[in-house]
Amino acid sequence: MKKIFLAILNIGIGIGLGIFIAKNYMTQLEPKTNNVTVSVGDFLNKTQKVSYSSDKLPAIQTSQAAAIRKFKSLYSSAEIKSISLVPDNGIYVYNIIGYDNYKDCMIQVDATNNQIIGQSTQVLDYNYDKESSLNLKKTISRKEATSIALREVPGATPLSWELEDDNDQAIWKINLVENSQKRVVKINAVTKHVM
Repeated sequence: MKKIFLAILNIGIGIGLGIFIAKNYMTQLEPKTNNVTVSVGDFLNKTQKVSYSSDKLPAIQTSQAAAIRKFKSLYSSAEIKSISLVPDNGIYVYNIIGYDNYKDCMIQVDATNNQIIGQSTQVLDYNYDKESSLNLKKTISRKEATSIALREVPGATPLSWELEDDNDQAIWKINLVENSQKRVVKINAVTKHVM
């Protein structure tokens, strides 16, 4: 009886040890993900904290050019002041801000289906300098800006993008995640120089 008990005990210990070793081995094989929590704001300055895993970011199905066409379909004479692409409630959203002679114009476009999900206009109560609007024909694309940023921070995951005029210079600001740390790369959108 004692020999049977010891045999069963040894088998149980062997199975338990085997499961423990196999489980540890499998966790070493799983790809490591970077988690990051960021503050995301929309054009109405509502800010929220959002957590994302770098391997489960929302899909971007709409190009920046398509989002700009949506903006221009509503505000054909407006100049564009800034464009951002940020994660918001499980999707990426383009926020495009512009102005014309009479009003400030703002629009949000869902980057998964190119649908307008928000828009706003206000009476223009100050004069913009035409020089402070973006000349999109002279600026590099989001894709090219991302390539430059990834050369600066190899292995990072891009999280959000913003193209805006800063002291009469078009600047790409790209937020990236590297080893669970948020990094920001600023690039002159005309000269391609990292700032």
